[in-house]
Amino acid sequence: MKRSIALVLVLGGLIAAGIGVLSATAGNSSSTEAARPMQSRAVQASPAADLRVALDRLLGEHAVLAMNATNQGVTGSKSFPAAGKSLDRNSVELSKAIASIYGKNAGGVFLNGKFQWRDHIKFFVDHIKFFVDYTVALAKKDKAGQAKAVANLTRYTKEHGAFLAKATGLPKLAVQNDLLGHVLELKNQLDSYASGDYTKATGFYRQAYSHMFKTGDLLSGAIAKQKNLR
Repeated sequence: MKRSIALVLVLGGLIAAGIGVLSATAGNSSSTEAARPMQSRAVQASPAADLRVALDRLLGEHAVLAMNATNQGVTGSKSFPAAGKSLDRNSVELSKAIASIYGKNAGGVFLNGKFQWRDHIKFFVDHIKFFVDYTVALAKKDKAGQAKAVANLTRYTKEHGAFLAKATGLPKLAVQNDLLGHVLELKNQLDSYASGDYTKATGFYRQAYSHMFKTGDLLSGAIAKQKNLR
């Protein structure tokens, strides 16, 4: 029980250092979706509830930072590299959350394994990965480059989904489909933004953010069951 509480405290510490989530959100959604983050914060405190809030917040932040960065990338904004670094810091925080539960090696695989988390959206000067590949190809109207990036993203959803399913005990197909939904939402948002359809883009923006809370609930529920958190 002491170890379970310690894990939650580690996750809570990560969240305390997080970046504000809704700096650029806009668009329409149901009142239920809009209220969801506040509802998560209002859940009665317990190790299981704290874990759920921690993962929901980190994953929600991931979606927002990813969309901000790719929107800036497709328009050639000078803020693109800085946005990418902020996104990568969030990825590192997520890996620490995984490591606090499953060990340092699992955290490392989650972050840096081939076709794992960092590979689907990674920013380095000489090493730009999948979603950033897609962003660059979209900006250049490079159809072949876009197709290659989509193929890599599809493989990512399968391999990273298999990793998470094995760790949490969730059905592999359920996790893979959840990741695929996330990737498609980010792609739809970016495609709409790049084409100048900002109404659709902001709708997909809100949808992608909301989806991350469902992913956080899925993962935290499985982990709480595994670790007997209440």
